[in-house]
Amino acid sequence: MDLNIIYRLKISSITEKKIVKLFEKIADHLIEKINTGQYGVGSELPPEVQLQKDYDVSRTTVRKAIDLLVEKNMVVRKKGVGLFVAPMLSTQNILEMTGIIKPGIYQHHKKIIKEAYLRQAGLYYSQLLKIKPSELIYYISFLEIAKNSVVKEIFILPLNHFPDFQVSIIKVLSALEITNSGKKKVDKLEQDLQLIVANAELAKQLRCQINEPLFKVSNHYFDINSEPIAIEYKFASNTKYVVDFT
Repeated sequence: MDLNIIYRLKISSITEKKIVKLFEKIADHLIEKINTGQYGVGSELPPEVQLQKDYDVSRTTVRKAIDLLVEKNMVVRKKGVGLFVAPMLSTQNILEMTGIIKPGIYQHHKKIIKEAYLRQAGLYYSQLLKIKPSELIYYISFLEIAKNSVVKEIFILPLNHFPDFQVSIIKVLSALEITNSGKKKVDKLEQDLQLIVANAELAKQLRCQINEPLFKVSNHYFDINSEPIAIEYKFASNTKYVVDFT
């Protein structure tokens, strides 16, 4: 064999090993940041272009590092949205856990945030959450859209329990994971199921008729000391849900 060819093959092999080692180092560094809380569960990682600049490497190397994180279930890649730290908890929807809907409804779904802002709790929510009326709460409403269904969800999260809350986690975490992302962990859930009729706003958002019957599910989350953590409301057409009491 020609010596020049042998030399080129050796150089190519060495270069390839260096690239592999480099993207693994980048992946390990990002994992360390995740494990130490610099990137919390559900938080968004810098985009590929920024990571390329931060580590002064090629985009190919960055993508290999990210692919490795995805393979290890450390990162969730949402097409057209970004990179997010993967949840450590089960992704099973809370309604599936309690038997209100059958599993599989939320496969291949997307979430569209309609409102997200801080406001005072007021008398009603202060009583439910056992906080002062003047304390701030996050009010977040969004639509969860699957192939054949639309669900409207509203989260009420006290600021003092969720000081580092990021609205972006709504797009990648389940209800239980969102509630567990604050200072307290869920130990108990109280759930109320009501049959209501759609008003004009709900009819438009849920793609149904005004006065059409809807399910309203109220979820009240509590910690181990029975102290309230958060409140969640879900609205959906009864034609999309299957109630199972068995």
